[in-house]
Amino acid sequence: MKNKITISVSILLYLFSMQLLAQNIVGKVTTASGTTLSGVSVYLDGTTLGTSTNDAGEFSLISTTKFNTSLIIRFMGYEDVILSNPYEKPFWNIVLQVKENEIEPVFIIDDGFTRKQKMQLFKEQFLGSNKEGKACRILNEDALILEFDKKNNRLLAKSYEPIQIQNDYLGYLVEFDLYDFYVLMNKKSIKSADVYQSMFLGTSQFIDNAKHEYQKINRDKAYFGSSMELFKTLIHNSWETKKFLLYEGKFAVNPTNYFKITNEEGLFKVEVKEQNNIGLKSKKFNVFFNLLYNKKRQSQIQFGTKEFFVDVFGNTSHRDQIIFGGDIGTQKLGNLLPLNYQPLKSE
Repeated sequence: MKNKITISVSILLYLFSMQLLAQNIVGKVTTASGTTLSGVSVYLDGTTLGTSTNDAGEFSLISTTKFNTSLIIRFMGYEDVILSNPYEKPFWNIVLQVKENEIEPVFIIDDGFTRKQKMQLFKEQFLGSNKEGKACRILNEDALILEFDKKNNRLLAKSYEPIQIQNDYLGYLVEFDLYDFYVLMNKKSIKSADVYQSMFLGTSQFIDNAKHEYQKINRDKAYFGSSMELFKTLIHNSWETKKFLLYEGKFAVNPTNYFKITNEEGLFKVEVKEQNNIGLKSKKFNVFFNLLYNKKRQSQIQFGTKEFFVDVFGNTSHRDQIIFGGDIGTQKLGNLLPLNYQPLKSE
C-alpha cells in the first residue's frame, strides 16, 4: 500500500480557542497617509465568508462560529495583511503599505520542457488528476510562471496575482494566493509516473456560484472519505460509526492506542504516540499508518509532528507535517471544500 507522497496544504491555519457564538470582526482600512480605502477585500482564509470595505474604509464580518483561520486583507497595489487571530481585538485599524516591485522581470529560461508540458504537470498536482480536478479551469493561466529546476529535479511555480479557479464539479470560484509550490521528481522528467512528492501552500477564498443541485450533492461526495472527515472521526473517536479503518502495516489497530485526544475549550489537541516497531534510526519523529475507507479506498498518512490541533470542522494545524498518500493524497484543490462546509446529510 506504499504510494508516492503528496503534501497538499491549501490554507495557512493559525489555531485558537473556538466558541460557538456570534463573532464580529470589525475594523477600518487606510493607507499610510491616512486615506481611507473602499472596496478592499476582507475574508476569512479558506472559507466562503468575506466582505469589502465601504466608502469610509470600514468593514464588519459576522459569523455564528469563531473559525480557526486567519483574516486576509487584500487590495490591488498594496501588501496583503494577514491577521493570525482576528478575534483578538474588538476593532482593527489596518494600515496598508504600497507594494514595491510588484512586477518583476521575467526571464525566459530553456529548462528542456515546453510551457504546455509544465502546465499539464502543474494542473495535475495543483488541481488534481481525478474527475474533480479535471472539472476545474484556471481562468488566468497567463499569471503563472513555471520553471523546471534541473539541479534538484523540481517543477516550481509562482504567480503575481491570485490564481482564479472555477470548479464546475463543486460549484465554487476559488481565488488562491499561491505562496509556494513544487513537484519533486524521481529524475529529470515531468511525467506523472515520475512524481515523488508535491506540495502547494497559500491562502484561499471561496465564492459559492453553484447553479445546479448536483453540484451541492458532489460537495458531499467530496467530503466523505476526505481528510476533513478523517480528522473529525479522530477527535470524536467515532471510528465504529464511520467507515475509516486504521492499520499499522497490514494489521488493523485500535486508534485509541495511538492517539491521545484532549478537548481544550472546543479545540482538540491530538498527541501521536510513537510506534514501537517503526524501525527507523532517524531521530526525527515519523509515524506512518495505512487507512481504509468504505472497504475499498486506500490511503496512507505520515505524521512528522508529535502533536497538532483540530477544530470541530476537521481542520488541522501543522498541515505541512501531516502527509497523505493514496486516495486522500490524490485529493488536490479540485476536492477542496471551504473550512465552514457542513455536509448536507450523513453518509
